[in-house]
Amino acid sequence: MELDLLFLRDDSRFSSTIREWAEAVGIMAENYYYRPSDDQEPDGLLLINENQDIRKDLDEIHSFFDRKHIPTQKIDINGTLQVAINNFKMWKASNKCRKILVLGSDELVDNDNLNRFLGSI
Repeated sequence: MELDLLFLRDDSRFSSTIREWAEAVGIMAENYYYRPSDDQEPDGLLLINENQDIRKDLDEIHSFFDRKHIPTQKIDINGTLQVAINNFKMWKASNKCRKILVLGSDELVDNDNLNRFLGSI
């Protein structure tokens, strides 16, 4: 997948699920605290959602990254899976993102499409 590091918030079921997946595929994951520093600056932000439903706090982080001109990508896992996978791969390659902050709501953990998406990227 050519990712060096995933940043995750440490306070959610979603982050725990992504961390377990990352460890299984050999990608490092570390906690991210919404105050970027020199040693903890993501190359991009991946915001995973269902049906374009995004919690306010996650949307605020997305807006923060967008204002800083850090590449962002929103993936709706209830959309066409292959389109989501291709869009993510093209976004990652064109923006040369190797350290990505991954955000999503805890409700996504119960959606089978999350595992299908992760298994395909």
